[in-house]
Amino acid sequence: MVACFDLRSEKFSFVKFMETFSRTMHHSTTLVNYDGKLGLIMSRSSRHVSQANKSLELWVLRDGAKHEWSKHVYVLPPSWKDVVTETMRIIGMVGTSEIVLSPSFQYVPSYIIYFNVESKRIRKVGIQGLEAFQGKRSYTYLNYVENVKFI
Repeated sequence: MVACFDLRSEKFSFVKFMETFSRTMHHSTTLVNYDGKLGLIMSRSSRHVSQANKSLELWVLRDGAKHEWSKHVYVLPPSWKDVVTETMRIIGMVGTSEIVLSPSFQYVPSYIIYFNVESKRIRKVGIQGLEAFQGKRSYTYLNYVENVKFI
């Protein structure tokens, strides 16, 4: 369930999820900001994102009042199997139309993956300095803001 609060009217409302979501949402489902609208990215084929995945789904709330959702299916390129070597978590989406994924556990070398939904390209970006956390569960967050006064 997602609750919304309208600052002008000071009223709460709730986003209704389609029955499709209720049956398929699991821990690989992630809420994202997609062009200023609520979106859900999920892996339909399994509870995890791995080499076996062939696509990712993005559902976008087009009209909150009418609870209308649109579905986008992004087929992963063949190079996906070469880039992904372990179980991944969907971290979110950045403004460059890229879905960001991170390994569930830290291994050396550490990295994150960007999948551009427009160009269908994958970038693997290395992260240095995490050797002490090798083999540990990791949590990666996007759009961290220290002080909301700057927003």
